[in-house]
Amino acid sequence: MPVTDYCYNVRMSVSISKTESWKMFDQIAKRYDFLNRLLSWGQDTAWRREMRQHLPCKENLDLLDIATGTGDVVLALVRDNPRVHMAYGVDLAEGMLEIAQRKIKNEELHSKVMLQKADAQALPFLEGTFDAVTIAFGIRNIPDLRLALLEMYRVLKKGGRVVILEFSLPENPLLRAGHWVYLNSIVPLVGLLFSGHSSAHRYLAQTVESFPYGTRFCKILRQMGFMNIHAKPLMGGVATVYWADKE
Repeated sequence: MPVTDYCYNVRMSVSISKTESWKMFDQIAKRYDFLNRLLSWGQDTAWRREMRQHLPCKENLDLLDIATGTGDVVLALVRDNPRVHMAYGVDLAEGMLEIAQRKIKNEELHSKVMLQKADAQALPFLEGTFDAVTIAFGIRNIPDLRLALLEMYRVLKKGGRVVILEFSLPENPLLRAGHWVYLNSIVPLVGLLFSGHSSAHRYLAQTVESFPYGTRFCKILRQMGFMNIHAKPLMGGVATVYWADKE
């Protein structure tokens, strides 16, 4: 059976609903940061630095980080960054937010970073509130991708920017095949050994394979009204950072 056909069959067997995926992240919250470093070979920190490079070039930024999880992204964007005036992080997984809150307190950034439980498909903010909206490795978990993008567009100010970091699949056939084996065999095994939750990491592979990355995602961004759309593959295409502006 061709790899593409097998991947399709795997996608059709997703056992964790995107609507309920936040509950899964609550269950692995305590081991999430460790597994994130381990399974990304430490590249997650470099990818967050890449996101920071694409924030709008202006002062007094008001920033929203969606699917903020344990807070690593919002902290990386705010830490030692005088251009950020205020940052908000939202997530549905309260267990992840509790860890993020402890990190914010430890870094004494509680006056600059606020956390809130919220759904990316119904953001509790007024239109035109933020200069930048970010999300890292979370948009593929949202049930209605287009609705979430419309919400991001809505809460952005005119001239604001969305910066999205998400997994993708390498274009190189050999690298793509090796990455497929890694996602579908090694990642679930490591997840089982260290968190006792292999299904959470099988879910990772399934959502990566089904996400409309690259030019397809850029097309969706354009359909949602975004302009000046860019996509930069990272680590051979294992991940991609996208940035686009609201007119």
